[in-house]
Formats: sequence, C-alpha cells, structure tokens
Amino acid sequence: MFEIPKPNSDPDEIEKLLKEQGAGNMCYVMPSFISDLDGKELPLTNALEQLIWSGMPFIISCIPDKLAYYQGEQSYGLPERFILKR
Repeated sequence: MFEIPKPNSDPDEIEKLLKEQGAGNMCYVMPSFISDLDGKELPLTNALEQLIWSGMPFIISCIPDKLAYYQGEQSYGLPERFILKR
C-alpha cells in the first residue's frame, strides 16, 4: 500500500502513476455508493474522472489481484488515496 502524497486530486496524475505500475486502459470499478458504476468495467480515464471528486470511498481494480487504486471517504480536506500493489 503506497500513499499518494497530497495534493493528490488530479485524475491525470493518478492515472499516470497507475500506468507506471502496469495499469492498462480498462479497469473494474467497485464504488460502494455509486450504483451506476458499481461492478462495471470502464476505461480507466473515465472511471477516475467520474469518481475522484465524488467524496465517497471506492476501489478501482487495474490488474486483478495485482494492482488497484483506493480512495477513502472525504471528510476534512482531501481524502486519503493509495495505490495497492501485490
């Protein structure tokens, strides 16, 4: 688990970090509060753009069992964001 240092709210920068770790163009989205996106396979760019400002926690799986992105719930300030890598 690697924390993305703040400020960490630029979807393009987060996508760049994920791609440097091997992420492809598609991802699997597991948000807990946005049912329209939950359980969907989406382009990574679109998923980040739609979710990053939601203020809600979610996980994006980039490479099953190997690479994911986690964003915590937004409370005071920016939410914590992590790259999860196995």
